[in-house]
Amino acid sequence: MMTAIGATRHAVTLEDPRGPLDPVLWYCAVQTAGASVGDGIQGYRVRGRYHPGITLETRIRMGTPILQVQTRTDVDERHVELELFCAEVVGRHGGE
Repeated sequence: MMTAIGATRHAVTLEDPRGPLDPVLWYCAVQTAGASVGDGIQGYRVRGRYHPGITLETRIRMGTPILQVQTRTDVDERHVELELFCAEVVGRHGGE
């Protein structure tokens, strides 16, 4: 089921080690997965309009939390909507 436009209320910044993505600002819906992905790291489901530049190398910055893409699904293989599963990046300084 496609995410309603009003549900994509999170404006996040996309980061990729290969270079800047276009567009770098992406509107999406972010939900906690309800369980940790291991070692207390929180998992997130992220859905938004299709963005061809998002890969498993992409990080999603939501202010302080930084999410690393773990899985990427092109919903119905139509290049209309992406569903991602992400894990929060945890480091010495709370995000890096």
